[in-house]
Amino acid sequence: ELLRRELGCSSVRATGHSGGGCISQGRSYDTDQGRVFVKVNPKAEARRMFEGEMASLTAILKTNTVKVPKPIKVLDAPGGGSVLVMEHVDMRHLSSCCRLI
Repeated sequence: ELLRRELGCSSVRATGHSGGGCISQGRSYDTDQGRVFVKVNPKAEARRMFEGEMASLTAILKTNTVKVPKPIKVLDAPGGGSVLVMEHVDMRHLSSCCRLI
C-alpha cells in the first residue's frame, strides 16, 4: 500500500527477487510504472543513510560513466525506519562481465 500510494501506482506485486546485506534488506516489485527495487532498514537513522545513498547514486548517474540504479524516493516505513525505492537493475549476468575484467 505504501508503494502504491507514494509512487502513484495502480498495481504493485512482489516479484520474488529479494536480497540483503548486513545493513538493509531488499526486494523487487513489478508496478504498472516498471520494476523497482526497494531497500528497507528498520533503524531510526535509516532515512539519513538512504538520503545519502540517493544523493550518491544521483551524482554517479549524472556522470554517464557507469550504470547505477536511478533512485526514486526515500520514504518513512510504517513500522519505523525507512525505505529507499530505486530502479531495478538486473544483475543476473554480471558474473560473466566480471570474468572479462
